[in-house]
Amino acid sequence: MRFYGTSAAEGIPNPFCSCSVCANARAKGGAEIRRRSMFRIDEQLCIDLGADAFQQAIEFGDFTKLQHVLVSHTHEDHFNYMMMNVRNMSIERLKEPLNFYFTDQAYEIVNFYRQSRPIMKGMTSDLEARGIVAFHKLEFNETVTISGMEVTPLRGNHLGNMGESCANYLIQQQDGQKLYYGVDSGWYLPETFKLLENASLDVLISECTFGLTGGRGLHPNGHLDAFSCMELFHKLLEQGTLHAESRIYLTHINHFTSTHADLVAWFQEQQFPCPITVAWDGMTI
Repeated sequence: MRFYGTSAAEGIPNPFCSCSVCANARAKGGAEIRRRSMFRIDEQLCIDLGADAFQQAIEFGDFTKLQHVLVSHTHEDHFNYMMMNVRNMSIERLKEPLNFYFTDQAYEIVNFYRQSRPIMKGMTSDLEARGIVAFHKLEFNETVTISGMEVTPLRGNHLGNMGESCANYLIQQQDGQKLYYGVDSGWYLPETFKLLENASLDVLISECTFGLTGGRGLHPNGHLDAFSCMELFHKLLEQGTLHAESRIYLTHINHFTSTHADLVAWFQEQQFPCPITVAWDGMTI
């Protein structure tokens, strides 16, 4: 599994920004550079195909064998509709369509694309008819099998362009390992906490959008920060979602207050039984 991008919507460095975090990223490069969020489960399956997908494919591995895209929500940094036509313009590709999965109200964007002439020159229905892409609707809290894995979208505390709740994904891999991808979400909703009770995760991938930004409260809506992350992790440990052998990775990080080095140092000081890693672009699990 590999992180193709670990930033929030603006990326780091934001190309229009001269703040200290962005200036630091330009000067130091490496883990301080963050592309927009994307996570590759394996060659066939990924979560989100967003604004930096083209460059990510060059740097971290192409999409020639990609068959399934779990879309978290319809914000453009997570779902880049242009990539559908990029696949259309390939000369040789898999015969099977590239399958996009939208949960609940997020699926309404499909009809918007079908009916909107300015979107890909009105080609969406044609791409479907020719088997370039296919769209599927998932329901929250219902498990489906995708690429041999058991996939359950849970409701995140974050709204997308269609007014939908973001889909956070509970995935059981073929070897039995359990992964939860909690990006984008603020403090988890009651139904989500309930469904994660005693899940005994092997891997938790959590957003930490606002880093070391203070004053947001321990139960923020929309996005988490380092302080609310730690509050969340303690609750998940208490209810059996996490255990001592679980591994936690932090992603979807913005440029408001914290460099990568700042976050690494802060989390190293926290007393928590599970190892917590601040992810970087290209990092593998």
